[in-house]
Amino acid sequence: MIRLGWRLATAGGRGAIAGISLTALAVGLGTAILLFALSFWPAVDSRTDRAAWRDAAGIDGATTGTWYRAGEDRYGAQTVWSARVAAEGSSSPVPPGIPALPGPGESYVSPALAALIGSVPYDQLGVRYGTVLGTVGDEALRAPDELVAIVGMPADRLRADAQLVSRFPEHGTLPEVPPLGIMIVAFAAVGALVPVAVFVASATRLSAARREQRLAALRLVGATPRQAALLASVEAFAAAGAGAIVGIGLFLLLRPLVARIPLAGVTWFPETIAPPLLQAAALLAVVPIVGVAAALVSLRRVTISPLGVQRRVASGRPRLVRLVPLIASTGLFLLVVPLMRGSGPAGLGFVVVIVAFAGIIIGIAVAGPLLTALVGELLGRIPAGGATLLAARRLVDDPRSSFGSIAGVVMATFVATTFLTFADIARSEAGPAIHLGTRPGTVAAFLSPGAVERGAALGASIVGVPGVTAVVDVRRATIAQGDNAGPDAWIADCSKLLLVLETGGAGCGTAPVLTTAEVPSGTGWHLVGQTADGADAPVATIAASVPRGPADTGLAEATLSAAIVDPSVVPDVDAFAVTQVFVATDGTPAAEERVRSAILAIEPFAAVGLAEERFVANPVYEEVANIVVLGLLMTMLLAGSSLAVAVTTAVAERRRQFVFLRSAGMPASSLRAVVLLQAGVPLVAVAAFSALLGTAVAEGILVMLGVDDLPLPGIATLALLAASVGVAMAVVALTLPGLERMTRPASLRVE
Repeated sequence: MIRLGWRLATAGGRGAIAGISLTALAVGLGTAILLFALSFWPAVDSRTDRAAWRDAAGIDGATTGTWYRAGEDRYGAQTVWSARVAAEGSSSPVPPGIPALPGPGESYVSPALAALIGSVPYDQLGVRYGTVLGTVGDEALRAPDELVAIVGMPADRLRADAQLVSRFPEHGTLPEVPPLGIMIVAFAAVGALVPVAVFVASATRLSAARREQRLAALRLVGATPRQAALLASVEAFAAAGAGAIVGIGLFLLLRPLVARIPLAGVTWFPETIAPPLLQAAALLAVVPIVGVAAALVSLRRVTISPLGVQRRVASGRPRLVRLVPLIASTGLFLLVVPLMRGSGPAGLGFVVVIVAFAGIIIGIAVAGPLLTALVGELLGRIPAGGATLLAARRLVDDPRSSFGSIAGVVMATFVATTFLTFADIARSEAGPAIHLGTRPGTVAAFLSPGAVERGAALGASIVGVPGVTAVVDVRRATIAQGDNAGPDAWIADCSKLLLVLETGGAGCGTAPVLTTAEVPSGTGWHLVGQTADGADAPVATIAASVPRGPADTGLAEATLSAAIVDPSVVPDVDAFAVTQVFVATDGTPAAEERVRSAILAIEPFAAVGLAEERFVANPVYEEVANIVVLGLLMTMLLAGSSLAVAVTTAVAERRRQFVFLRSAGMPASSLRAVVLLQAGVPLVAVAAFSALLGTAVAEGILVMLGVDDLPLPGIATLALLAASVGVAMAVVALTLPGLERMTRPASLRVE
């Protein structure tokens, strides 16, 4: 029976082999995506362990070890992670990836950073890291393109700002994700993986019509239902088993490309993208079983009435019972969500909501044929030409296979509208981007507390850097009146601040003190600030006779300080430490990077930013949004592939009918219109329904998460729906050029 089943499956020649190959390719694509999904968390764990040493903690009271301080700086749009180290005592642990601690002025850098240093002038980047002794090994890097530097410094420079560590950890912990982020990722995973599972099940039924005809003929000559089921199982197992093997090949082939998809700003080592062995083996074993089960389900008509199949009797209109899973899942969702408002990702209620969400996706797949039949009936009532009537009749007579062609896109549209809402909420929770408020071409440096004694000398050393046009030192202080501390003030030359700050048209005026309404009026107020030598904070009383500028000058608001005080009216101004340095350049990227490098070479712990850079207040939500978008891209890729394979198979199965229509005088253009209408009309209608349902479900989930400002469907959702339909129809159109060749009347001689 097994040999007979294989012979029957391949007896159709190239057409049969092509059908099995398409099925195997479709199953292989779904299997590969599932393997990548299984590999995600192991890859994250591997990345976390590789970076575990960076979270080394100091020990109070230790007298020997390695002084260690981590930080970040930038080159252009790229972030450079750096560690400053120095030996203390006889036992100094060494970070992984390097043979020994670098000495002062020496460093080890990652291969990507070494390549970058070699590609740009030394004073723009290399000066920050001194003499490069070698490269950091992969075991200490999160990704091959990560920019990392381990830089040696004198121990006395690090004692004030670093911690003394006795060991570098080997295993890290995943960063803490807030409850909102956990729930969004959970829903995104279900929304991405359920369509994949449905696609794998439906891919094994791509040649169901041809299989039904073949097995119905065997039933008519005496084959029992059990024998027919065994023959179908052989064919389905062969296609699904081959698909599982193809999936492994696609996984290995695509892994280097998938590894280049960035997350958290860096890519991946390809070898870390590997699923757990037992889970991968279970998946590869389940895929053929699912294929066989789907094939057996498709044999119901053959088992009941083989004569009806052989005569191509319609299978009957889908019944309303197909709506039950969708209605039940939606009802369960609407029941549980209000009860869980504001709750976190824990407990039975959360599991029930996840199950209901998955049930809605499955419900769309189950109800799809019924919705497709309804669309066909409505299309048939429209007075139009023969192509429209043929497409409508096909939708009504065989809504299951008609919906099967578009099922991937329909479910992807539902998932995508939900994902877009999740991504928008995640990005909004990340907070607005922080802008430094400086003019284009300005470099701003914020000194660490341990470096303020060198602040005044820093500004003087930057003046001679090529491309620098002005240097402005700022001393921060607190306004106080009596014993009551008030708002902040900047002690700086107002006219120079106009050169480096975006002031919105504000001016300095003639008064040496510019204040806002928050600054106390009257006499007796003074400045309290950080000293340059670390002594007690100095107090400088501002004379009552010093004029104050009006609040409507606007400059104080533009600098985010309540007052700007000219240094000339501050007694002993040099006692106040320089805490910020603004450097105006000629605006060229080279000049900006030279200034940044010059600052970091002197003060490696300074926070340096450019005017065009933006900083997110809560970046973990941005990473959550990126994960959601990755899931969306995976789902849309699968949907497009599903549509292409399904339409190609459907056209091949209807080739005989199309040949007779061409012979009866129907032009090839009308046949192409039939294919487009059969795919396009239900696609637009059911996808629109799915998009509306996806938006409603997403807002329900946000209600459960305690989000008050629910987003309404906007241009992004409409654009997504239009783009999905447009791309889907373009995929269908790609299958049409061969239709004219396949349906030439001359092929009737073969019939």
